[in-house]
Amino acid sequence: MKRLILMMLIALLLAGCKSSPDERLVEMAKEHEKSQSEQSQQMARMQHEVAEGSRRLVEADSKARAELTAIQHELRSDQADIGRQRDQLESERREIANQRQRDPIVAAAITNVGTVLACLLPLLVCVYVLWSIGRSRDSDAGVTDLLVQELVSERPMLLPSPEKPALTHAAREASAGLLPPSSSAV
Repeated sequence: MKRLILMMLIALLLAGCKSSPDERLVEMAKEHEKSQSEQSQQMARMQHEVAEGSRRLVEADSKARAELTAIQHELRSDQADIGRQRDQLESERREIANQRQRDPIVAAAITNVGTVLACLLPLLVCVYVLWSIGRSRDSDAGVTDLLVQELVSERPMLLPSPEKPALTHAAREASAGLLPPSSSAV
């Protein structure tokens, strides 16, 4: 502050030493004009810088809005994808729950069917054996008759011819079980 006063005092002294007041007035007007011109130039530069800054700010704001819009679009896409995945997961969860409920029922049914088959198998074997026995009696009787006739015939068709004569009537009866074996004659 003291310096400023000292400078002003020196400027007044110098201005007072000049010869004519008009010259001082012209010189002050020139200085004032010069300072006004500098101030105008500074203002123009500042306005240009402000305009350039505003333009950059608008561009940055536009770019930021575009990026924000792209991010929002990507976010919506991700949210939709997450929704689909959640629905798929829920569907799989329901399917697994149904399978967990169904599996014991199927296992019990298989066990019960196996038990019933295990119980029926001996019965089926018995029925088969009885059926086989019934069929074999008919065929056994026919085979027995054929073999007896073959053995007693003078000319057997299936067996080789005997060197001995055919069995006698008593031997036939003994082989048929009608006579005791001790009384049979050859």
